[in-house]
Amino acid sequence: METFEPKFILCPTDFSELATLAIRYGMRLADCFGARLMVLYADPFSPPPYFTSGQVENLFKEIERSKGTAREYLIRYVKEHAGNLPETEMVVVQNEPVPAIMTAAEQGNAGLIVMGTHGRSNFRRFLLGSVAEKILHETDRPVLTVREKRSGGTASKVSIQHVLCPINYTEVAFKALEHAVAVSKCFGAELLVLHVIESRAADVTDQGEHARLCSWIPDETRARCTLKEIIRRGNAAEQIIEMASSAACDIIVLGAQHKRFSDTTVIGTTTLRVTRHAPCPVLTVVHK
Repeated sequence: METFEPKFILCPTDFSELATLAIRYGMRLADCFGARLMVLYADPFSPPPYFTSGQVENLFKEIERSKGTAREYLIRYVKEHAGNLPETEMVVVQNEPVPAIMTAAEQGNAGLIVMGTHGRSNFRRFLLGSVAEKILHETDRPVLTVREKRSGGTASKVSIQHVLCPINYTEVAFKALEHAVAVSKCFGAELLVLHVIESRAADVTDQGEHARLCSWIPDETRARCTLKEIIRRGNAAEQIIEMASSAACDIIVLGAQHKRFSDTTVIGTTTLRVTRHAPCPVLTVVHK
């Protein structure tokens, strides 16, 4: 089984409360895995189209000064709101957020991207997609989306004691399980492995599916952390969200398959519903 050991974690920020919470998660994960952390702020700093060439030249000089000021603010902001980690790099780039994140992830060979997301989306955001969802569609790297608690607000303390990993016996589910085991082992957390029975066939029993789930998990995997197998029935996304809430899970680790649609890629409905509505952060393990 391939081991999940991120050595470079990328954490984009827009200085919002959720982005700040994402930085705290990034720091905790970087500290736990001994990884280097990059906090990235991207802004196009674009000149208006009606500027003359002379005005643009002066503006470019101002942009360079603004980038320096932004980096100084970024350093102060991270230290004030998220603490200090020796292996943390603060970077400001002149670009739109999505291409900036994708470029930084590729150049640094990021093992994990950690981002804040509001989860819920209105009609406009459903059409355009949040930055986090766009990254989920475009990257094949693991992405941890951090959102507000269901009760409202955010927590300043990052604690990972209960990890939930839903599986459906696919290759990407096995890959997600490895990531869940690695996170659980790193934090000394309990791992709940969940399979949701969506079939109504009479010959599909809870006992039979529980035995199948237990046999599907390798003994070497089971030995690496405290693990419990759970069977539920119903809609997969609804049961995953309900399980995460009732078991007070701190993180969900979910496998996602990229599917080609025209000239873009999409991820499944279950993945999107869970990332948008889960009561805790979601680590999406993408498989193209």
